Amino acid sequence: MKKKILSIILVIFMVIPVFPVTVSALGDSFSTISTGLDHMMAVKNDGSLWAWGRNEGGQLGDGTTTNTLIPVKIMDDVIQVSAGYKYTMAIKSDKSLWTWGCKFNVLREGTIPIYETRPVKIMDDVVQVSAGGCCTMAVKSDGSLWGWGYNYAGQLGDGTTIDRDKPVKIMDDVIQVSLSPYEHTMAIKSDGSLWGWGYNGNGQLGDGTREAKHSPVKIMDDVIQVTTGFYQTMAIKGDGSLWGWGYNGFGQLGDGTSITKINPVKIMDDVVQISMGDYHSAAVKSDGSLWTWGMNQFGQLGDGTIINSWKKGSPAPKKIMDNVACVSLGGIGGAMALKNNGTLWGWGAQLQDCFTAEVVNPSPFKIMDGVKTPDFAAIPKPVIVPPGDGPSDFDNKTASTAVATPTASNVIVNGKNTAFDAYNINGSNYFKLRDLAYALNGTAKQFEVGFDGTKNAISLTSGKPYTKVGGEMTGKSSGGRTAAPTSSKIYLDGKEVNLTAYNIDGNNYFKLRDIGQAFNFGVTWDGARNTIAIDTGIGYTPE
Repeated sequence: MKKKILSIILVIFMVIPVFPVTVSALGDSFSTISTGLDHMMAVKNDGSLWAWGRNEGGQLGDGTTTNTLIPVKIMDDVIQVSAGYKYTMAIKSDKSLWTWGCKFNVLREGTIPIYETRPVKIMDDVVQVSAGGCCTMAVKSDGSLWGWGYNYAGQLGDGTTIDRDKPVKIMDDVIQVSLSPYEHTMAIKSDGSLWGWGYNGNGQLGDGTREAKHSPVKIMDDVIQVTTGFYQTMAIKGDGSLWGWGYNGFGQLGDGTSITKINPVKIMDDVVQISMGDYHSAAVKSDGSLWTWGMNQFGQLGDGTIINSWKKGSPAPKKIMDNVACVSLGGIGGAMALKNNGTLWGWGAQLQDCFTAEVVNPSPFKIMDGVKTPDFAAIPKPVIVPPGDGPSDFDNKTASTAVATPTASNVIVNGKNTAFDAYNINGSNYFKLRDLAYALNGTAKQFEVGFDGTKNAISLTSGKPYTKVGGEMTGKSSGGRTAAPTSSKIYLDGKEVNLTAYNIDGNNYFKLRDIGQAFNFGVTWDGARNTIAIDTGIGYTPE
């Protein structure tokens, strides 16, 4: 059944503040189907990419700005696609990243619209991409995360609120990223840790606050998949449990309430894939069943009705169909599901913009055949360390972005005044790692520092002479800095350890007392003389 709807959904404005930037932020990252604000994309078995929906910004990529409900072929040799706010990103089999549609600066008031109606190459060596409201995040094959576009809420995670028209590196060791349709970003590292940054007014980062973060902060562990909605987030843990947090006015978290949550709450079990639109959610269980919940103004839940589910007092998951491989939600009312037999099904708003829809289907209908199911076996997965098998030498410390101020104290090494590049972070002194290795070289407590870029790992080897690499002992720093948690794994004499470390201006800074404990040298403090003493002739004594 098709209906014409030409009205603005005023209820949205009465419930929450809305900014007209809506787009899919997929838990089905690495997917072959993607639902954006107002257009849809699908990759067929032969690698051909097809598009349909609105096209005023050239987001379909067919060389026109003409809307269409009939899929049109765009390009070949595609393995992954992500549809954003009036633009699209696609990865080809050679890992090259391509884009088309509305460039991010067109949304700035007073600027001249700029469109690319045909695919344009952006960068190489990309394995995953997430297109958001007005910015993009991409993961390269080495695990490095890159971002560009709008950054007014810190959603790029580079420690600033400066818009970027070229990719900037954000962090390392990332296997999946999800960029929300509004202003926050979530990423999973290879160890299963989940990190978030950007706008946080509804607790969508899940760190227990409503404060925006301009650099990545750790949220939780044991995560294998994440997706983001307009003001909310959902994640699957290693045991298949689904967790959600953030804005919940339409019951889109699926916890049976319409109460916003600033900390993760458990929703359901046995989940293998998730996706969120602006205010509606969907999950695929291990048996292939598809479940939906949340806002239903455009029939986007696919249950044959058109009504906000929370008004019925049941904002809880409802089964829609079986034999589903993956699902993709987007915008205010878009939805698609790919079955295991390669048939693609759609429902909800099939021709929509920010708050209106012209074609609505509240029940699933078949769109096309021969759509490629994602190669889930090839998708990078985190390596989860079971309890008791992880690092045990040091306290388990979780670092978050912090302000670093130059250490004002004098430093003496074995009786000799030494000018270190050091900072005070949260009341503790952090020294540049290579400065410490350089200063202790030739003593009984010397140690070597190595770095393995392929594994993103720092190695510390006790008793081995230090090899100078340049840039050591440049003297005291001036002015404060923003310190971001070091993403690298750390190994001490071949064993992984959990040390708190920060990256400042591309260098790693470690807590002095942690290094003293690791290599068993003395660290003392003389308050009367404002002096820190490092003594390799004695062992480490805890504070």
